[in-house]
Order: sequence, then C-alpha cells, then structure tokens
Amino acid sequence: MHRSKNNSIKKTLLILIICVVILLLVLIFSLILAHSRQKKTVMLDNTKSENIIHTNNSEQTDSSKPISSKVESKTTETAEGIVISSEESSINMSETEISTETNLELPFIEKMAFVPDEFEKVQNYFGSLPEIKQNHTFEHTKIKAIYLSDVDYLDSYLEMVKGTEVNTFIIDAKESYGILYESQISLAKELNAIIEHRDLENIFERCHNQGIRVIARIVCFKDSTLESIRPDLTISTKNNVPIEYPLEGYQTFANPYDQRVWQYLIDIANEVIDLGADEIQFDYVRFPSGEPAEGTVPYFGEPDEVPQKYSAINRFLQTAVIEIQENKNTPVGADLFSIVMTSELDGKAIGQFWNFIGLSGIDNLCPMIYPSHYANASVGGILGNGEGSMIGNNLYEAPDLEPYNVVIDAFVDGMPAIQQEGYAHIRPYLQAFTADYLLEGYYKEYTSEEIHEQIQAVYDSGLEEWVLWNVQLEYPKGTFLAD
Repeated sequence: MHRSKNNSIKKTLLILIICVVILLLVLIFSLILAHSRQKKTVMLDNTKSENIIHTNNSEQTDSSKPISSKVESKTTETAEGIVISSEESSINMSETEISTETNLELPFIEKMAFVPDEFEKVQNYFGSLPEIKQNHTFEHTKIKAIYLSDVDYLDSYLEMVKGTEVNTFIIDAKESYGILYESQISLAKELNAIIEHRDLENIFERCHNQGIRVIARIVCFKDSTLESIRPDLTISTKNNVPIEYPLEGYQTFANPYDQRVWQYLIDIANEVIDLGADEIQFDYVRFPSGEPAEGTVPYFGEPDEVPQKYSAINRFLQTAVIEIQENKNTPVGADLFSIVMTSELDGKAIGQFWNFIGLSGIDNLCPMIYPSHYANASVGGILGNGEGSMIGNNLYEAPDLEPYNVVIDAFVDGMPAIQQEGYAHIRPYLQAFTADYLLEGYYKEYTSEEIHEQIQAVYDSGLEEWVLWNVQLEYPKGTFLAD
C-alpha cells in the first residue's frame, strides 16, 4: 500500500511539470508573435513616410488646387529611423498644411498699437484682422525723394535728378477730388471718381528704366467724391447727412471708422501695385482738423462702444499692412502732421497718436516738418497766434526763419517714440518752397541753402531718409547733390 501511494505522487508531479512546460511554450510563442507584428508595423510606417517624402510634384495652375512648395531637406535620421535625403524634394501641401509649415505670423504685436484699455473695444467694434497669406520678403529701402505733382514733363524731371542723390519719385494715384488713372474698381466707377487717365504703368516703367523707385501716393479720408452718391460712407450725422469742416475748406471726409472705406483704399493700392508701384504712401490718414460745421454732430455709433479716433486709424493701418505689405509684399507708408510729434492733444484730435501709430506694423512714417506750417507770433496773419510755437524746449516766434533748428527740435520731441522697438522707419517731408503767404518778417526765401540745412538736421538727428515737397517742382540750383 505504501508503494502505491508513492506511485500516485510521482504521477501528480509529472502532470504538474508537463503543465508548466506547456505554459512556458505558450508564453514564448506569444512573445515571438507580438514582436513580429510590431516589426511589420514599423516597416509599413517607414515605407509610407518615405513614399510621402519622395512623392513627385504635379504642375498646378488653379489656385484652388494644392500648391506645390519646394523644400530643401538635409540628411537627418529621425526617431523612427527614417533617413531623409539631402536632395531637394517637392512636397504637395494643402493650404492648411502651408500655413502650418510656413509659420505665418503678424509683422506686429497687435495690441501694441493701442492704449491698453482700447484694445478690447477695438476688437469688439472692428472684429478680427484679415487673413495673412504670406509674410513679406522685402527689405526696407532708404530713399531720398521728391514729390511730383505733375507727370506731364516726366522726362525733364528724370533728367533733372540724373546722377544725383535722388533715387525715388512720389507720384499721385488718388487725390481728395478723384482718382488720376483708369481704375477698374467698381466703387470708383459708381462714384464717377476717375478724373484723369494717367498711364501709370508707362510712367512707372519709365522711372524704373532710369533707376528711379516709385511710391504711389493715395489720399485717404479727405475725399469729396463720396458726398452726393455714397453719403453713407462719409463722416455724417445720425441721419446720414454728410458733415462739412470749415478748416478743411468746407469739404466732407470719408468715414475712417467704416471698413468699406478701408477696403476701397486698399483696393486702389493693390491696383496701382499691379501697375508697377514699388511702394504705397497714404496721405490724409486722419480725421478732419477743427470743429464740424455749426449745428452738426458726427455719429460713429454708441459712444461707449466707439474706439478713439487714433484707434480707428491704427486699425486701418494694421489692416492695410496685412493686405498690402504682407499679402502683396509691398511697403506701406503714411504721411502725418509734424505737430503730432510735439502735441499729443493735437494728435489725438485728428487720430494720429505719435506714440502708437508707428507700432501698427507700417514700414515707414513721413512727418511733414515744414517750418512754415508751425504757428508763428504774428497777429492776424496766416498761422499767427500771437505767441509762436514751442518745439523741443524752444519757443519759435517765426519758425520759418530757422529751418535747421525747427527740424532738430521736432525730432527732439518725436525721438522717444521712434526709439521704441518695432517702430516704423522715419522719412520726413521737408520744405522746398517759399512760404510767401505768411506775413512779412515771418518767412524767408528757401534756396538750396535752407533745403540743405533741413537735410543736415535730419542726418544730425540720426536719420537717413527724406522727401522734398515743392508743388511747383521748382528746385533751386544746387538742391540735389551728386550721387
């Protein structure tokens, strides 16, 4: 009986050993199978990635089709073990993929162009900025320019500056009283705003052939063409009655708060760029100066919802920067009253807040520093206030008599803003005319000497660019130095 019991124990142990062996075999087989599947998956993933990398482009012509973008890739080993060839590869990307790959970003910090408590109001009133489709690739060009009020004798002006330091002409495309070329913009036709038929494409080409850069000047919000046909686009009363401004010659203004007006101006800019303009310069980028005609009150919306005037101007410029400077890869500039460099109160009144307007992303600003345009101490004369003007730390009773000092002191006032990171380049307009409309004793003849004094003041202020303004295009001998 004892022997039988021992045999039973041996059989039980044998069965347990066999079970353990079977379990071990099953476990080993499972591990081998799992490893095999993982290896196969990695191989498939690598094959797919390599197929994507080496996919050939097909030629695309329709903007709605995927856009082909060439990417030069260097030899790299990724975490997945994929080796990318150093040869140039072509990758088809959808528009969504392109915006991710190219890392598009605003060329400015959006909220920096506004005082802190205005930014939310700006967003609520105007909405979001337009889509940015590309970042600009141009580099800022330093200019020494003259404004051409007339292009009928373009060849003589080209000859006049030949071999001199002048490298740029500023030519009108739109004035306050109409458009000066054959625009195809529907609103321009609706307004009957086309009053001249300049062949801008030919004009720009002739300048380029002589090595002259061309900036197209566009007068913005001072616009008398809207009043009778589109009063809804003007600065008007709550009942849509256009308002006249005595200090603006009783003219009406386009509404700087109206984004339809913005788009009209941007469309004009893009149209002249297509005709060959190298840059865009916006003039009258402001609200009217002075009070409206007696008995009229402008209406822009509910007072607690409407941003400040300078916020409207800066938002327009931000929009123009995206749609022109970025999406059309063309620099945008703006002309300003020079008094806004000195007087914050005056700047806010017309929507040109010097401390912030240069942070709108715009390429350049052109303050019009004409000594004759500052108030003088005459009584009863044009621009006479009986006291004069405080510029910098100095009182000028007859600013026109001191061209160098006035320009120097204008930049004493304006320089703290200019030195902010991201601020626009500065290209001042300088006086190249004699202001004989002022009372005797408060003006002087501007010869090449007075013009050079202003230019030297620009250089002594640490700046390098300038534009000369003379509507008659009569420049004294010796005005332009040799190149």
